[in-house]
Amino acid sequence: MGLFTKTEQDENTQVEALQKVNEICALVTTVLNEQDLLEQSLQQTMRLFGATRASVFILGENGKDLIMRCASGMQRAEQEKMVKKMGEGIVGHVARRKLPIVVDDIENDARFHDFKARKSYRTPSFICAPLMIKDKLLGVVNIADKGSGLCFTQNEMQLLDFLSTQIALNYRRIELYQKFKIMVRETRTLKDRLGQSDQEAKTLKKQVHINERLATIGKLAGGIAHEFNNPLDGVIRYTNLCLEHTKDDEVVRGYLLEIKHGLNRMANIVKNLLACSRNEFQPGERVSFQQILERSLASVHTEVEHKNIKIERKIEENIPPLRDLGLEHILTNILRNAVEATGPSGGKITIEAQCQEKQLQIKIRDTGAGIPSAEIEKIFEPFYTTKAMDKGCGLGLTIVAEIIKSYGGKIRVESEPGDGTLFLIALPLQQ
Repeated sequence: MGLFTKTEQDENTQVEALQKVNEICALVTTVLNEQDLLEQSLQQTMRLFGATRASVFILGENGKDLIMRCASGMQRAEQEKMVKKMGEGIVGHVARRKLPIVVDDIENDARFHDFKARKSYRTPSFICAPLMIKDKLLGVVNIADKGSGLCFTQNEMQLLDFLSTQIALNYRRIELYQKFKIMVRETRTLKDRLGQSDQEAKTLKKQVHINERLATIGKLAGGIAHEFNNPLDGVIRYTNLCLEHTKDDEVVRGYLLEIKHGLNRMANIVKNLLACSRNEFQPGERVSFQQILERSLASVHTEVEHKNIKIERKIEENIPPLRDLGLEHILTNILRNAVEATGPSGGKITIEAQCQEKQLQIKIRDTGAGIPSAEIEKIFEPFYTTKAMDKGCGLGLTIVAEIIKSYGGKIRVESEPGDGTLFLIALPLQQ
């Protein structure tokens, strides 16, 4: 009998995998330049998947050529001047579609019927993922020749897709940091431009700081998704089974429906956290603004009643349905912040919504404590919070801002200490 039971072995393997993922994500703190980052990230990624051949291509300045920047397991002659065009082979296919793929057998895959693998490949299976920042393509990472000889799986493709996002974020952070260092050197010799360059340096330094925090969110999101998704799926499944067998008892059925809605919200929070780390939100069905607002108000109903807060609504009728990219998360988070800002003696929250100039204009105003002007610019930054540690971690408004960006909308805040806060949101009606 082995040292671990089967379950213990699986858990041990998962822990080792998560440690390797963490090491890849944390490489940005130890490498000196972009090339070192790509080479070390590629080596550790290969070890994670047990692969013996891999390569990283970076998109050229012309936006058409994919140039190999590093590779492993290939002969030097194969590596020299390796350039792929958009749509050419597996790498070009992934770059053009900006989506990851898994290939079981390249010889029998209809997507690549004109593509012939080099004879030096030992197995016909590949996984390949784009290096993306928001919707911008930086390059492609390709993994091949699994040491075990087995085919790559969908789960391995999804893990590579997650890792490629972190590598892209790390790549951009180092790139920005190199620009920041160059700018600092220039300011020492060009004193007449010191003021302007100093401001640009501060902006770049802030971008580096935010990218570092987004990379941290990515690691956190990956861990949360891994630990929570499977248990949540099981609980949701059994809740649905209970609903099917509790058709006659309306009271219990009502409780179960509330539980199901809460579980779905938890699943969406995990999904939105992952989406925030990648700046990518998947469109859902069209939803009614009024129904979403009612659900958001219901989620804060207990606190509103406890604090004796008056809710005033000025909602225009016949607001057209919107794509559901996370509208409930936007409203719930801002309403919850408004409730928390309102003192124990009560107050008022005013919600306005109207269609104007092909946009849905939403205003949420509270009579709470307000926000100092120096803090207004920071409230959307990752992990920035004025709350106690047990009240929040500073990601709520970060995710809100990213969801609004995914709509193509805008958010603005007006506030004065002691005079309440006003959130102004504009969402395009045609998305």
